[in-house]
Amino acid sequence: MYFSNDELKRIIETKPVGDFYPFNLKEYDDAAADEYISKVVGSLSAIKNLAYETEFDSYGSGYASYVEVFCYKKDGSSSEERDGVLGIDGIRIYICRFTPVAVIGKGRVTKHDKGGSSDFLPSQNVDVLPSGDWEEMAAGIREVLRRYHFKVLDSNYVSQPLPFESDIPTLLGDQPYKIFDALFYWED
Repeated sequence: MYFSNDELKRIIETKPVGDFYPFNLKEYDDAAADEYISKVVGSLSAIKNLAYETEFDSYGSGYASYVEVFCYKKDGSSSEERDGVLGIDGIRIYICRFTPVAVIGKGRVTKHDKGGSSDFLPSQNVDVLPSGDWEEMAAGIREVLRRYHFKVLDSNYVSQPLPFESDIPTLLGDQPYKIFDALFYWED
């Protein structure tokens, strides 16, 4: 197990857990965590053919315990337009704000003249890549995260049931909660 029950409870209570700044603070510092994570995200630009979009503002409402990054192929090979709707397949990254962990998995975004949509990364899609050639890009993402001391969690771990009862303020999961829900939740 990566986290003790006490550590998971701290994360659910929006308190940092880690052994380096800003995750080793007694209380969570939103600006410091986002500043550190922005350096991680900025380093993704060094990956060949990778373009990305980042959401630091909790989707414009509510609060997310993570920063979401959607990565796609810069050359357009992961995009397809049909009937005025641009569909983009890619890799979605959730980077936890409270502890240096992340998950990656497939994602999809659509864009059209009236707006668009974006899916969420459910725990069952952690480690699942989009169809096609994504292994090299996924390896590059993992390497960037590793350089900044983030552990990329696997689906086996995050899919485990949360080992205690808790009230997690999330719209993304239902009880009984999984470890994923303790680390990556969104309340609106």
